Amino acid sequence: MIPQPLRMERIWATRRRMASRPSAPAAHLRPAPARGGPALPLRGSRWLNEEVGRLLFRVRRALWTAAAGRLEARGESVLAWQLLNQLQRGGPGTQREIAERTAQHPTGVSRLLDELERGRYVRRSRDSADRRKVRVEITPRGIARLEQSRPQVLAAVDQVLRPLSLAERDSLRALLEKLDSD
Repeated sequence: MIPQPLRMERIWATRRRMASRPSAPAAHLRPAPARGGPALPLRGSRWLNEEVGRLLFRVRRALWTAAAGRLEARGESVLAWQLLNQLQRGGPGTQREIAERTAQHPTGVSRLLDELERGRYVRRSRDSADRRKVRVEITPRGIARLEQSRPQVLAAVDQVLRPLSLAERDSLRALLEKLDSD
């Protein structure tokens, strides 16, 4: 077993080496050949699809990390903010619908809703059309909490999108909206 300080020093040295390496320009990379698998998708090469997916995941992580850092500095949770934001934007919904809209596991959403309900940020009630369903809605107190922390989240988004001009941001929004429409 490597002693902890030495192990951490090796990890940091590796990170420094990796950070100093420039990424290969896209023009120099070639798509990996498909090995006996299905033919490449008609809408683009396998490499391009992998690159777009990889970059989307990296940007999502950067946004999440920046927002989480700013919210946690205020004692807020990025998951709670996301849930309250979805309730304000999408309106009331069942716990399952909210879990789908926020791309979170229903069990985690249920626990977080318990906490938000105790703080009177959301209200649960039985669905009038189907008494088996529980509907969740944001309260005025929840809206106030959301609006108080919105500047931190928007600052985090601006931080990540800073390299893009306003026109590029608008184009990106239009492309992502096109992908998001079901």
